[in-house]
Amino acid sequence: MPEPGSATDAAVVDGTLVAARRARGVFVQVTGARAVRDVEAARGGPLAGVPYAVKDVFDVAGTRTTGASRYFEDRPPATQDAEAVRRLAAAGGICIGKTTLSELAYSGLGVNDRFGTPTVRRHPVGQSVDDGVECIVGGSSSGSAAAVWAGIVPIALGSDTSGSARIPAAWTGIFGFRPSLGRYPDDGMLPLAPTLDTVGVLAADAEMLRLADAVLSGSTPPTNDANSHAETLRTPTFLLPHDEYLDGCDPAVLERFHTTVERLQSDGVRCERRRLEALDTTRAIHAQHLAIVEDEALAAYGQQLDRDPDVFGAPVRRRLERARRRAQDRSATPLRQAMPALRAQYRKELGDAILISPPVEIDAPTLSEVRSGPETEDALNARALRLTMALSYLDSPSAVLPAGGTPLQLSGPSGADREVLTALAQLTNLGKN
Repeated sequence: MPEPGSATDAAVVDGTLVAARRARGVFVQVTGARAVRDVEAARGGPLAGVPYAVKDVFDVAGTRTTGASRYFEDRPPATQDAEAVRRLAAAGGICIGKTTLSELAYSGLGVNDRFGTPTVRRHPVGQSVDDGVECIVGGSSSGSAAAVWAGIVPIALGSDTSGSARIPAAWTGIFGFRPSLGRYPDDGMLPLAPTLDTVGVLAADAEMLRLADAVLSGSTPPTNDANSHAETLRTPTFLLPHDEYLDGCDPAVLERFHTTVERLQSDGVRCERRRLEALDTTRAIHAQHLAIVEDEALAAYGQQLDRDPDVFGAPVRRRLERARRRAQDRSATPLRQAMPALRAQYRKELGDAILISPPVEIDAPTLSEVRSGPETEDALNARALRLTMALSYLDSPSAVLPAGGTPLQLSGPSGADREVLTALAQLTNLGKN
């Protein structure tokens, strides 16, 4: 893989394209001709020669944006790139292809029987490779995460409404980032719930994530010594959520989280446990009312339930039907009205600290478990989204750090994107020492 800012050649691109075509269930379209044009057009830039993949909710000129759904299969090809794609290309990046996802980005599991479900084969400790099981990678940005995890690209665009970039980052052991609303342009991105939708980033390492953030936000890219620079900055205090907030975590997830925190503390990282009332209130209001994602997805796609519901896959159809039933006696208005005050409260309660928490309360399920029945699938989806959802309501920029097999989620108040990414770099460097 070329270093950021260096040139690449056709042979390197050809190898990347071959790997993309061979990646089962990852890409819905490999854009070979586009990649060649990008190589020919690249004349330097912070991402010169760096291949990237694009979740199929973003327009790429000459390709159809389908949201991995039959609902959009007759949509005409895009005539221009989404602005996020344009910025990556303008920085010298090479677009390799468009990746699969949960249909319409409406699930945290990443399962899509029509367009592809990426999986990771995991092997029980002490057992042979033959004893491995196929586990899902999470969603909705499943293909983008899988492309980075497989080493095909070091950067991939995803989206994140309720956790769609953070969940697959956690379950594949890569880096992921959900920025503050409006930090990255979303022109040309297929919406699910515009109130909460953000462009997300999946990356192979912390510096690639910081570089992508600079390009997408239009800010100054980090220098080549950004890692060493991060070491000289004051490491922030990290706040741990109280035990009740994490009571839904599987015991193994919680044990690994506490072990990792103890290791950080032994390395001199300041960690404090504190109750953040904004988190508790957000979760309580979410449970009492119609979720914003349900409300806005129903507004966008609900009429199709009457015209031709079979155009949707079964999971999306169930979620839309459930939203329609809940909307009969519930509203999302209280959530929308509460968000400004809750975000202000969250900012005040955090102060200069960074929240550190597990990104997901369960380990990645096996594909066979997800497919064992609709009730199981829906329950797993709800659990996958539980820890990321509240932070989306609070517009909390949140980054996922692999942390040696125990993913951590670092979160700050709205607008504190640089602070979160700097803290991510600091903890990453700490793990290398």
